[in-house]
Amino acid sequence: MTNSSKVFLVFLIALIGGGYYAFQQWNAGLGGGDEVALADGPVTLTIPEGTGAREVAQILEDNGVVASASAFTASASIGGRASQIKPGTYTLDPQASTDDLLDQLVAGPAGAEVFRVTIPEGLTVPQTLERIADAEGSPFTVEQLREALALVAIPEWVPPDRELPDGAEAFEGLLFPNTYEFTVEEAPEQVLTRLVQETDAVVNEVGAASRNGLSLYETLTLGSLIEREARVADERPVISSVIHNRIEDGIALNIDATVVYGITIATGERPDRLLTEDYSFDTPWSTYVYPGLPPTPISGVGRASLEAAAGPADTGFYYYVVENPETGEHRFSETLEEHNQAIAEIRGG
Repeated sequence: MTNSSKVFLVFLIALIGGGYYAFQQWNAGLGGGDEVALADGPVTLTIPEGTGAREVAQILEDNGVVASASAFTASASIGGRASQIKPGTYTLDPQASTDDLLDQLVAGPAGAEVFRVTIPEGLTVPQTLERIADAEGSPFTVEQLREALALVAIPEWVPPDRELPDGAEAFEGLLFPNTYEFTVEEAPEQVLTRLVQETDAVVNEVGAASRNGLSLYETLTLGSLIEREARVADERPVISSVIHNRIEDGIALNIDATVVYGITIATGERPDRLLTEDYSFDTPWSTYVYPGLPPTPISGVGRASLEAAAGPADTGFYYYVVENPETGEHRFSETLEEHNQAIAEIRGG
């Protein structure tokens, strides 16, 4: 190695080391500006109800618990914990790590009663409210949760001028399926806001489908169709490709789940199975009666279905039919002739 190469190598190592040190300093909260002096010992403070992650971070900085509000906010957003911080009175140690502080704020104040609820993918708004109300330890009724929806903000990417058909749920698709832990002291609108914030975060992270130029809301709607149609994980992007292919060519989507959803909204009863006459039942959600995507999502949507909606597989498929009722596997076809043959084989076999 030449002397010039050795000098360059030493310079490179020093540069990398300096960069790593700078990152560590920023991550510790000392790189965003003037250093904030930390408190000498544990600090007792209160996080008011309805306080967002940025405001929480500022409260911590003002009380000498963290050195940088911006660094704390960044750390909270990385793990998705920004929307999980619970209100209440805490005693916090300024010497604790950011992760430890977040764990404490997400767990809630010491001694506060909590309840846990798991919301599966594919539930409607009424089903989701029932899940929360029926969770062990939940202090809420369905009626309280329903009234609280009026106090929850809808994300900005939801079209403010959308026309909701009669009976439509304004929050359909916006209550994110996940496992949550809440304190019994939280107001019902705070609980529901958490679910909406989760949807907002995931939708913005996944992004809109570039194919067919869909908006974020349209991508969410398409994702709800995938959620209701797909039972096999690997088939989600393929089912998405069928929907995208049909949208692109102006072909009716003909998705059974939209018929079921529309009939349920119109009659108040969910059909166990679809009869021939149901496919001509006129509701705004029926993709047999009306072209294109339905006016709203038809269920809550998980990340996997959202990702499939935004990133469909590259196929020539336009049709699919359930091939294995036990597993939910489908057989996909490119032409109507192939599709009809597949139906004949499956039903005749």
